Amino acid sequence: MKLQILQRCSDAIAWKACIDPKLFTLSEDDAISLNVLANDAENLKHKGIAENWWFEDVSCLRIDHFVEVIKSIKRRGVRSELVGSCVAYWTAKWISGPDNLPKHLTHHLLRVTTESLVRILPEEENSVSVNFLLHLLKLGIMMRISSELLNEVEKRIALKLENCRVSDLLVKNYGNDDTVYDVGTVSRVVEAYASSMLKNPTPKLLVVGKLVDGYLAQVSRDDKLSVEQFRSLAEALPNDARYCHDNLYSAIDAYLKAHPRLTEEARTSVCTAMDYHKLSKEGLEHAARNDRLPVNITTRLILLEQVNMARSMTSVGSNYQRTKTQAIIRVNRCVENEWMTSRNEIKMMRKEVENMKMQLSELQICKMQIQRRAKGCLISKRIFGSEHSVA
Repeated sequence: MKLQILQRCSDAIAWKACIDPKLFTLSEDDAISLNVLANDAENLKHKGIAENWWFEDVSCLRIDHFVEVIKSIKRRGVRSELVGSCVAYWTAKWISGPDNLPKHLTHHLLRVTTESLVRILPEEENSVSVNFLLHLLKLGIMMRISSELLNEVEKRIALKLENCRVSDLLVKNYGNDDTVYDVGTVSRVVEAYASSMLKNPTPKLLVVGKLVDGYLAQVSRDDKLSVEQFRSLAEALPNDARYCHDNLYSAIDAYLKAHPRLTEEARTSVCTAMDYHKLSKEGLEHAARNDRLPVNITTRLILLEQVNMARSMTSVGSNYQRTKTQAIIRVNRCVENEWMTSRNEIKMMRKEVENMKMQLSELQICKMQIQRRAKGCLISKRIFGSEHSVA
């Protein structure tokens, strides 16, 4: 006869966890000292410390007993976010990072533990934070858990990307030779999100594009972040994820600033994700004067700026068609022949753009003066014409 001691104990713990939380209180100092992944410590503080009195006790259980307790708690209808926070708490206590893995557990047992944690996660979308899921995904990759469970975690993160903040994606690495943050795991999730968007496009794709650019700007200052890692994440999203490339340009500029010893070829590779035709007027002006960009990119930006200036001058009535045509021809030659010019020539080109700006400004002032005079003449004509009719 089976006594079902484990099941009975699990049910008893679940019953205690579900009774009136006011009977069990935890001091605020104790709650703040809890080291929970995914910013859950702060979340617990706001949700009500008394509800979580049982976290510390349950976290002392080994994984198979912990799983049974969580199953019993789920059956009693405890809120999913509370269950998710408890799973995050247990994970943080026992396997918060590569440097904090239990020494007595074999790789096999760690893999089984990780798979068990994934399986007991509440199904509700907001039950666990993206940051915790990223930690769990990273752990799963390290432990080589089943691809089915890895894909499940990836999909959950991808579904939440549209409501994420940059801070949610910051998962730290721990090795001496690693980047500060785990960019590879984030790239993997963004690629999964991009793949899902091919089947079901969403208007929030632009939101994710802005999120990725913000994350790139945050991690770009890491001197151990390779060109391949930066470029892989920058190109993970489709072209229509960014209607303007100013944020991506800012991230690229931050990366080039933090990596001043890159070769010309490497700097060009970093810039390939950026479409300079999608830069705003202010972004184009800044980029055209940025000496950190590779020479061939700078040349194209300056020539593009010349074309835009020539068009503007033509639109205000200047006979500038010849200069405009010449500038377009120069752009085409640059693109077709990958023309590399010297820094001195670039300075001359920038000076030419400044002269064009001055001319455009003068033309606009003249146009405004002519329009004012024409308007004044029209008003005078109407006044004198009406007086003549009265007379």
